[in-house]
Amino acid sequence: MEKVSEIFFSEHGLTSTSASHLADLAQEVIAGNEAKLKNMTFVTTKVDIVGSASESGKTICVGYDENMLAQVHPLLEDIASMNAFCAWMREAVKAKDKELKRVANFTFEEWCTLQGVEIPSSPSYPKETTETDIIAQMNIKERNLYLHLESVAATIGKYILLGGKFSSAREELQNGIMKPYSTDDNGKDTLIYAHVPSVDPQKVEDVFFELQKWHRQNERELNKMKFAIKKQAEKQTLENTHRFKQELESEKQCHMTLYTQYKEWQLKEQERISKLKINVLEALQETYERLSRLEE
Repeated sequence: MEKVSEIFFSEHGLTSTSASHLADLAQEVIAGNEAKLKNMTFVTTKVDIVGSASESGKTICVGYDENMLAQVHPLLEDIASMNAFCAWMREAVKAKDKELKRVANFTFEEWCTLQGVEIPSSPSYPKETTETDIIAQMNIKERNLYLHLESVAATIGKYILLGGKFSSAREELQNGIMKPYSTDDNGKDTLIYAHVPSVDPQKVEDVFFELQKWHRQNERELNKMKFAIKKQAEKQTLENTHRFKQELESEKQCHMTLYTQYKEWQLKEQERISKLKINVLEALQETYERLSRLEE
């Protein structure tokens, strides 16, 4: 509660309803007193027609006599005391309503700050673990082996696969064996080419199949590593997702617990403020007792 509002309340006193009712009675007393003072004048006015036989004329307004003049001060004192009573009660009711509204509008975030509690933050959804991420996690030996297998596969494949230099040269050798001669027709200047193996064709075949075997073994190891990398990426993604769900559930539970405590505090605080009684100051006690008798 704001410091400026505390002076209005205590454990004993008036409810807001009683205070408002007495303030309304005070307003009626004020209205009655003001009605008595409304036509205040210190001049008695008479009216007559010119030439009338009557000397006194007709009285249309009677001024205050000494008895009525003596009532002015007490009436004004009474009005002032009633206004003071109303001002105190109205301000007290307004302060109480303001406190109730303040608690009702007190946000969850403000309550957490007041309690010195940190609001749990929602975990971020994890990124999918990629094969590149797994490769980046390898130690030096594993990383070097992976790069070595990739390099061997690329190097051998470049030569022995279809269109590769070794593959094309082998095909050229086989064609030369099948067709040892070829011509370039140009009339009397026709050229005849003789195609003679420069190396034993069987040795070429031996080297070719040896390279193929090496390539297959290398590919097998490389594919094995790639498969393991893929599985590890899937495993990490699954683990991260599972961990995220657990953290999210934990955050929700924590948030719900705090929010429940916040709502309980809000209800208890509103109930406490609603039960506060408005102080009747000693200076207002006489006015209070007089107004209370009017209710009897």
